[in-house]
Amino acid sequence: MGNTTDKAFFIRRYRQADQDEVLRVWLKESLQSHSFIPAEFWKGYLDTLKYQYLPHGKTFIAERDGRIVGFISLIGNYVGALFVASEFQRQGIGRALLNFAHKSTGSLFVDVYKENIRALDFYTKFGFIIRREKIQQETGQPLITMYI
Repeated sequence: MGNTTDKAFFIRRYRQADQDEVLRVWLKESLQSHSFIPAEFWKGYLDTLKYQYLPHGKTFIAERDGRIVGFISLIGNYVGALFVASEFQRQGIGRALLNFAHKSTGSLFVDVYKENIRALDFYTKFGFIIRREKIQQETGQPLITMYI
């Protein structure tokens, strides 16, 4: 109990068998971290993740004890999704996934909702720099585009 092996996780490539758990983590954390956007938007976006990001992007899974605890999905050098299950946040998993992607891809960019202060802080601490702000048509929300 409480030793460092309790926190051990590894990063691997996404497999089709991961789909349901990745979608579950994504939806739960999207709803929680984006309460300023109606839940219907996120539920309607499940198919985009399922049929676009997961099969056509490069997705990597953080796994601990056989359980998916987080993932990052890249389309080229665009971070389409980076999510860690809430009970595993603040344990270095998101940083490790982003570091893994940055080392394998090089420069990265991401869009972050302006109201998602936690995510903006996370990417800023990692070294991302704000380049522009735009309004997302589908939600009317300001998005910040950041690069590293």
